[in-house]
Amino acid sequence: MYFDERVRQTATYLFCGFIFQSGTFCMAAIDKVRPTTRIAFGSCAVQDKPMPVWSAVVDREPDAFLFLGDNVYADTGAYKLMPSPRNYEVAYERLKKNPDFNKFLVASRAREIEVFATWDDHDYGLNDGGEEHSERLEAKKAFVDFFSPLGLAEPSLDQPGIHNTSVIEFEGFSIQVLMLDTRSYRSRYTKAENPELCARGGWAYDSEADATILGEKQWTWLAEELAKAADLRLIVSSIQVLPTEQCFEKWANFPAERERLLRLIAASQAQGVILLSGDRHSSEISVMKREDIGYPLYEITSSGLNNALQGRFDIANERNSLRALSSNVSDNGFGEIEISRSGMDRTLVFRLIDEQGAELQALQVPLSMLSRNALR
Repeated sequence: MYFDERVRQTATYLFCGFIFQSGTFCMAAIDKVRPTTRIAFGSCAVQDKPMPVWSAVVDREPDAFLFLGDNVYADTGAYKLMPSPRNYEVAYERLKKNPDFNKFLVASRAREIEVFATWDDHDYGLNDGGEEHSERLEAKKAFVDFFSPLGLAEPSLDQPGIHNTSVIEFEGFSIQVLMLDTRSYRSRYTKAENPELCARGGWAYDSEADATILGEKQWTWLAEELAKAADLRLIVSSIQVLPTEQCFEKWANFPAERERLLRLIAASQAQGVILLSGDRHSSEISVMKREDIGYPLYEITSSGLNNALQGRFDIANERNSLRALSSNVSDNGFGEIEISRSGMDRTLVFRLIDEQGAELQALQVPLSMLSRNALR
């Protein structure tokens, strides 16, 4: 833990009232009383590089921030040479001490910004890794020590899995936050270079017919959570769910699993589902319309906080036939969902914002459009 007990107790009293205080963040589940709520999110943060994005995040005064994965890089450069679990511990410690990130730490406590997190491959500790990773329990302990996530489905540090759920409440409006774990249970796959598939990457993926991303326990947990009441649901996957044409990690590399997720959303009759993802070092908004779901299913991809491609590798020409707007963006930055009341309805605004705080893209969607039969 980053605070000794006396300091943590003082911080709890000054900044968090009666709510839970983790070693690093003020992890809250309180009722917000504001006409507008903002939920910010992002991924891909290299802990040893400058992070001016955090000043922009703080300036937006979000009520919550969601870490979508690759929150540190514990498996690259010098970290590769460190024994486990030292590589994870040092990576998180350097993130905490990054002066730009520290501004967010201070603000998260002072303003009671709720923090939620999942991981991707580089904080999991194995590039493109899954269940085969021999250090997944060491990675989990470091993750839990840093974020102290609420609602862990598997709280034991002796068992894999960091999927977790929480609810944000404001003005009688509930937002369910479902943080998936796409690493701990994911089956092995093989990949081979095929430059004919994509201008960048060109990886072809192959897996067994019964391969999984979530594993049966996590699938059961997700189905149970989707059966609970909520006005809006954010399902966070570290890798992209909807896009199928890029040649890197994505749910489409496991087509049966992707279809299972979409059918589960439909069968649950859960309304107001929005997907969030990271990983790509670029950002975009995608949308799919399926009759069984009954409303447009949006996915907002935000990557990276300080590790975006910034125009390299011809990323602007990457195909995505499900893209909701005319282009992707590859600037450092973060995503945001703003929720405000509009008469009897609520209005959602999806934003992609750069590290200086400039709005790059925005899409307004009435919440009523995310209800079943909205496509009729």
